[in-house]
Amino acid sequence: MKGVALFIALLCASSTLCLAQTSSVTKDVTSSERPVFFCYWGTWSHYRSGAGKFSVGQIDPSLCTHLVYAFAKLENGVIAAFDAYLDLKDNYGLGMYEKVNKLKVAHPHLKTLLAIGGWNEGSIKYSQMASTPEGRQRFALSVLSFLDKHGFDGLDLDWEYPAARGGVPQDKQNFVLLIQELRRVLGPGRLLTAAVSAGESIVDGAYDVPAITRYLDYVSVMAYDFFGAWNSYTGHCSPLGLAPPCARADLCSSVQDYPMKMWLNKGAEPNKLLLGMPLYGRTFTLANPSNDGFLAPTVGPGQAGPVTGESGYLGYIEICAQLKASKDWKITRDPRVVAPVAVKGNLWIGYDDAQSLTAKVLFARSLGLAGAMVWSIETDDFSGTCGGAKNPLLRAIRDALRSNTTIPLPTTVTSLPSTTPAKSTPAETVSTKETNLQSTTSGASKSGSDTNVSVVTTSVPTSTTAPPELTCPADGFYPYPNDLHRFYRATRPGLLTLVESILAKGGQGQEENIAIETGPALLAACLVPLSHQQLHRLTHIALLHTTQHSFPQAVNGKGYQNEAVQEQPGIVPAAADHHHLPFKRLPLLRDLLKKARIKAHYLLRPKCLQYTI
Repeated sequence: MKGVALFIALLCASSTLCLAQTSSVTKDVTSSERPVFFCYWGTWSHYRSGAGKFSVGQIDPSLCTHLVYAFAKLENGVIAAFDAYLDLKDNYGLGMYEKVNKLKVAHPHLKTLLAIGGWNEGSIKYSQMASTPEGRQRFALSVLSFLDKHGFDGLDLDWEYPAARGGVPQDKQNFVLLIQELRRVLGPGRLLTAAVSAGESIVDGAYDVPAITRYLDYVSVMAYDFFGAWNSYTGHCSPLGLAPPCARADLCSSVQDYPMKMWLNKGAEPNKLLLGMPLYGRTFTLANPSNDGFLAPTVGPGQAGPVTGESGYLGYIEICAQLKASKDWKITRDPRVVAPVAVKGNLWIGYDDAQSLTAKVLFARSLGLAGAMVWSIETDDFSGTCGGAKNPLLRAIRDALRSNTTIPLPTTVTSLPSTTPAKSTPAETVSTKETNLQSTTSGASKSGSDTNVSVVTTSVPTSTTAPPELTCPADGFYPYPNDLHRFYRATRPGLLTLVESILAKGGQGQEENIAIETGPALLAACLVPLSHQQLHRLTHIALLHTTQHSFPQAVNGKGYQNEAVQEQPGIVPAAADHHHLPFKRLPLLRDLLKKARIKAHYLLRPKCLQYTI
């Protein structure tokens, strides 16, 4: 996280913060190619009433390079209009397909794509369609005809997700074959893009990263919804970094910094990747209003807003209106998370504003990415009701993408999993002040709420210290003192390697047993609650054998019952050694969990591996 903290210093406008370490090498982000900016429109917003109604007339085509119409559907193996009345002119329909594509007449730079899929479409029927050459060809030919008929420039695949949610493992290869067939049929003159998961457990099972990025024009990584009301604690929907930094294993990959580098590390071409960002926030109801920080206990989602009508979710248009209407909001902006949090009473909102989105665009540009993507334009302040220009978030992103700013690259950034030896560096402290980023983004407008709220910022110490001298009793993995997202790997007594990331190399796909040093300290570091969202995304689960000696009173105050575990085949106790414990991939046995009185699911930290019990 140190690299993220250092990177935040790049975001100041009128007074540049001093970095403890920066490279003399700078990256000139200007390019002859126009930066790419994908803007999704959730077309159901046409049916909203009052200030939230958003239709073609509210779209500003000058702000985006690509307008993505969401969604079409898969029906009987071919593409079809999701809402025939809204989408088509037939039978006195509203004809939104035609109206959207007419925007290109006055704005010839604009490209339009039709997205197919989405969360509600599920995965099963896509898995079935992609499972045979005949199915893939039939679908591809239907897409070609559909795009030509309605005037779209390309197709955006939003299959959520291959090999998950009822899919099969073969989906991973079949998705590649589907993309290849679509590319063959559509030819080079039409765009073919995809929206993909930011979760590594999904990515590993769903995507052959080098293959799909080879055939796709752009890949939008949906780097949001890391936290929400499905958790029992607060967390920002789309943090760039974490606060506190990686305090829990299930949080360490829940940042925008990690998945983008993960996709690059797996072979994605940076000039095809788009950083996905939300124009909405996730809300929580605090269990105790006086405990309103990150990971604070919650009792459920925040109340639904008047526009979006979904509990636990507010569009920016709703958030900025609430901030403007009351002076009682407390807004904090942790420099690691970057994005703001607003609290009033027991309502906790993590959201993005023009400043945080500008920061994220600069981060994307520092990685050499093609650009950015947002979900979705109808939740911006598209009428300017909060006291500034219309579409302040879209404008901030566009201006940051177009800026000729030269970005100095920090020498240390958050790294992907590695097993390189730890290096000692002096302790560093980065102090971040509240700064108006408008001076770096011409046209980015402050919301009217800025003068009505109290803003709290923090100074964040970050340090990397030399590892203490340890005597290793045996080969294995050992906890790093006071840093729960690091482990030592001992290859022989006295020789240590630092494992930086919770998603260590091998991770979920590794089948063999691995002995890990246990005891209360490590188990506390290795065993953390698994959120509902992460639970349904994990495709493999395991049971953990341990002893009452080494299992602390951490799971509802109950230890794991040895006799219950030993009844199950494939779990072998570590003979006469209560300090090491073996891990084996096994099916989840609900009756065993009941016997052990475990009501929650848990995620094991690598290299406690990425398994659950």
